Amino acid sequence: MNSYGLLFMIAIGCFGIALVCFSMISGDGDPMQEAEKPEPRLYEGQTPQYDVEVEPGTYQYDPITGKTNIPENEFDLYMLYTIDNLPRGQQLQLNDLDLKATKKLKSPEGHWRMFPEAVQQMPVLWTITGHGLVLLRIK
Repeated sequence: MNSYGLLFMIAIGCFGIALVCFSMISGDGDPMQEAEKPEPRLYEGQTPQYDVEVEPGTYQYDPITGKTNIPENEFDLYMLYTIDNLPRGQQLQLNDLDLKATKKLKSPEGHWRMFPEAVQQMPVLWTITGHGLVLLRIK
């Protein structure tokens, strides 16, 4: 009787260990860590004229000269490009033309409040001249 009781306890222990191992293998990692939501491909503005499409990839921009490798936007839809060659968290010093265009865009006459709320809340966002309806942000 004692040997059956001991074998029964060992079997329950092995089953418990196997259950724990299986749950660790099949789990999604840290249950306390929230899954990051992917960024939408399109932020919808108050009207379709102020929708912003997120372009994949990263690009470069020189704030002093205003030169960039983003393509010219020929559509009537704002395109959001991510810039990866500028440091994050520092004050961005734009050239005069791009600074003027950005201030005009973010002013009441530029209808900034018509843009999607998520775009308005982006910490560093600006526009440039000579590329159509484009918005740039730092990665």
